[in-house]
Amino acid sequence: MISETKYLIAYEDCTEPSVLSKGTWLVVLHASRIPPHVGLMIDGNYNSLTIKERELNVSSEALLKMISQKKIETLFLKLVRHPVFSSDHQLNIFQELLNQFTAVKQNEATCLSPLKLFFEEFYAVKNNKEQLFFDFLEELYQNEYLVQAVGLNVINKANNTLALPHYTNEELQQRIANERAVFLK
Repeated sequence: MISETKYLIAYEDCTEPSVLSKGTWLVVLHASRIPPHVGLMIDGNYNSLTIKERELNVSSEALLKMISQKKIETLFLKLVRHPVFSSDHQLNIFQELLNQFTAVKQNEATCLSPLKLFFEEFYAVKNNKEQLFFDFLEELYQNEYLVQAVGLNVINKANNTLALPHYTNEELQQRIANERAVFLK
């Protein structure tokens, strides 16, 4: 559950990583950073939009190895099982949605952009292009679309609760501009 005022997420420690290979998970990498990076993992297949490119078909094993080696603070938020569409269908559609973008770009697309399209398609969540991640997450919790939260390498935890950072759209766009400038050098 996320608190409206402080953006707190209660989670359980990941004691059995194999649980992450089944179902659909919203993956929040660098969870305390401004901004965190988000992607989607469906039945152990991770996909996301980054500053560099689209990441497609990354295995959960490879993702977990990278998270472990780099000690990346990560939250996995499990989605309620879709009542109609199969995981395979959802994965195919999400990858098609990702292909609408080439990379994260200032005032054009964030890592959240394809996820918003996915949730609009499968969960009838209105695609508000201006909505930032913590507000988007609050909407998912309010609609009871998230059923479990699992944490790895969480640093500043208090009673297994993580505070998401608050930031403005201007801060987000500046961070994207800075990251792209480094990448394009």
